[in-house]
Amino acid sequence: MENETADLIADALEFMYTPWPDNSDKYALRNQLVDLVSDYIYFAPSHEVADIHSKYAPVYMYEFAHRPKMASFYPEWMGVVHGENVAFDFGIPIWFPAYDAADKNVSSFIMAVYANFAKTGVPTPQPVSGVTWERYNSSHRAYLRVDVNPKMAASFAPRRMAFWNDYHPKLAQVKFDTKKDVASGASTGVTMAMFIHIALVTFLAMC
Repeated sequence: MENETADLIADALEFMYTPWPDNSDKYALRNQLVDLVSDYIYFAPSHEVADIHSKYAPVYMYEFAHRPKMASFYPEWMGVVHGENVAFDFGIPIWFPAYDAADKNVSSFIMAVYANFAKTGVPTPQPVSGVTWERYNSSHRAYLRVDVNPKMAASFAPRRMAFWNDYHPKLAQVKFDTKKDVASGASTGVTMAMFIHIALVTFLAMC
């Protein structure tokens, strides 16, 4: 990637994820940085793949939004961390007393819709906990928000998803008509991983 293109993307990211108007609030900056990393690594790629698959086969998307009792050992601002759902997928909260009744109910719900999907190809042939899990498609982007009171939602963070899956690829293709002195044709551009690493180091230095 050319230096100028990398700079263009960095400027776009800064604008997109700056917590306007509180751009000097380090806690707001922290939350936006978490969104940036999460969008780049998890959310945007998941939506891109779901858009493609949903053209050819049924797709059911969900967001695990339940913060379990066991999560009290890490800060509240972290919300629900990646991989938190795994114990619930396998019914661990049902058997261990460290989890509370809400955790057990969430786990039972997840296993019920998974079992339905395995048997019938549809997670809710009949409503489960009053919810019918709608299919995902690229126009509606329905997803199930799994929590103590599960419910359907649509278009998760649409502006951020559009940035990564529509706008960012266009920025990455921008070419500048400049002559560069690069030995052996190697690129001096900053990769996205490098940019995020620099952003994380900068934030940690602020804390």
